[in-house]
Amino acid sequence: MEKFECNLAPYATVVVKLLQGPVYDEAKTVWNELLLYQKQISMYLEQIGLELIVEKNDGYSFVRQIELDETGKTIGLIRRLPLTFEQTLLCVLLREWIDEYETDIKENEALVISHTDFRDRIEVFFRESSNKAKLLKELDKYIKDMVRFGFLKPIDSEGDDSQALSYEVKRIIKSRITSEKLEEFKAKLQKISQEA
Repeated sequence: MEKFECNLAPYATVVVKLLQGPVYDEAKTVWNELLLYQKQISMYLEQIGLELIVEKNDGYSFVRQIELDETGKTIGLIRRLPLTFEQTLLCVLLREWIDEYETDIKENEALVISHTDFRDRIEVFFRESSNKAKLLKELDKYIKDMVRFGFLKPIDSEGDDSQALSYEVKRIIKSRITSEKLEEFKAKLQKISQEA
């Protein structure tokens, strides 16, 4: 069988990783290649309707679909999934949490929160809502969604008790949920709360 010759770009591995999800500076080899070939990767991705976002100070990079017109139309390479009420709520809480944290800290330290911290914040938000019990019951599921979205990173803990788990809030949430998006989410939550 004849061997197929392929003219592979030196940054091909990085592009594949970016198409699979965010790339963090923790993955040293991929991150260094990303920075080395940033211009070439950006030019390649633009050809397939994607924009490369690199936040060196916060140590992350991801791709975003380029909007082709004022209606927000894209080529559809990355599927957009509508968020549930609960997912939207957690996104708002995390985004506000990291904003508060960054105004208080003096060094570039990671924000680490516990399962209990989540519960306490959600209880304050709901106060008298009937949805509170349901959300608290399924909190682990929604936290896993935030991990899947790349907004949280579980921190190893001893034992299997999910209540004892802690999570690092990834700064990528600031780029994924911009200030405009945050206000849009808040308005959506307020509307749903009034209808409940």
